[in-house]
Amino acid sequence: MSEQAAYAYRAAPDHLLGENSHRLVNQKVVYWYSQTTTSEDDPIAILLGESQIQQEVSALEQIRRLLESVWRGERATLLDARYYVLTLSGSGGRVMVRDWVEGDFRELVQNVNAWFDDLSIVHRDGKRLADPPKFLAVARALARKTKKKDERKDVPAPMLTKLLHSALKKEPIPRDVMAQTLARVKADIVQDERRDKQRAKQDEPFNHARMGLLKAYLIRQGGKDMQAHLNPNHPSPAYHCGKLMAVLADLQRAALPDVEAGIVQRFYAAASATPALVLGRIVRTAQFHIDKVRADSAGLAAWYESRIAEIMSAIGDTMPRTLILEEQSLFALGYYQQLAHHRAGKSHDKEEQTNE
Repeated sequence: MSEQAAYAYRAAPDHLLGENSHRLVNQKVVYWYSQTTTSEDDPIAILLGESQIQQEVSALEQIRRLLESVWRGERATLLDARYYVLTLSGSGGRVMVRDWVEGDFRELVQNVNAWFDDLSIVHRDGKRLADPPKFLAVARALARKTKKKDERKDVPAPMLTKLLHSALKKEPIPRDVMAQTLARVKADIVQDERRDKQRAKQDEPFNHARMGLLKAYLIRQGGKDMQAHLNPNHPSPAYHCGKLMAVLADLQRAALPDVEAGIVQRFYAAASATPALVLGRIVRTAQFHIDKVRADSAGLAAWYESRIAEIMSAIGDTMPRTLILEEQSLFALGYYQQLAHHRAGKSHDKEEQTNE
């Protein structure tokens, strides 16, 4: 091997690590293209949240602009370009190659656009879509919430590699990723309910990346009915069971604003797994809350009765006895999107009834 060749294969990784690399837990992802690209034309930088113009334009808007320009033939030099992604890690003082991905540039742009589309989810306040998450934010969504710097170490490196393939190659999101995300979402929902008891302590937002990841998983499993906002016509009873949980919780807050432990804190985990057993009991006892609300506002009580009846009709004749993990994800999304819908103030008839 010549001295020049030896220098080249040593200098190339050094250059990539210095200029085109991104750390994921204990690994580094480096990438390059067969053609020269600018920051505006770099879909991987957009995916990773490292594009220099993302302070002015969201990642989704930026990737859509790039996709449209490619379709119109405005990026002629990139039409036949290819991309290369290398995952490296250190082991005993040596650099180890952990993963390799390559493909067509045009497909990459389409796949990154699909990634952001699938992850899109209504904001916690219900008034807009949450900002498209950086890939690292999605990776962090799998981890337990902690103040420690090594919070991502409980996310296995192979899991992150699979997730990166989902973004770059439009592959299905692995079930183990969904299962770990769902566990974090359940904790989020209960903690969010606790923060609602003490508004002054609401200094941390609901994790939109986690909810978006559940939605993306279901879409890539064939869930064509998944939307970023509330879907009243969703065909799954599990989704409507989640909506029912949100309405019942809202009813309880209206009737008993000072209650110490709400139904979400006490029953969410069980209701998302065995809705017939848990929700059926809560619905039967909800009449007490409706009567208490009616003492202050007959119109508001009628509104709650109407919403509960509407959702029960969508569930069907029989409430599901048990839900598998995929259905529990639908339950979580139904709960979250119904909650966001309430917070947006979209139910104007509720406000009108309250003022009667």
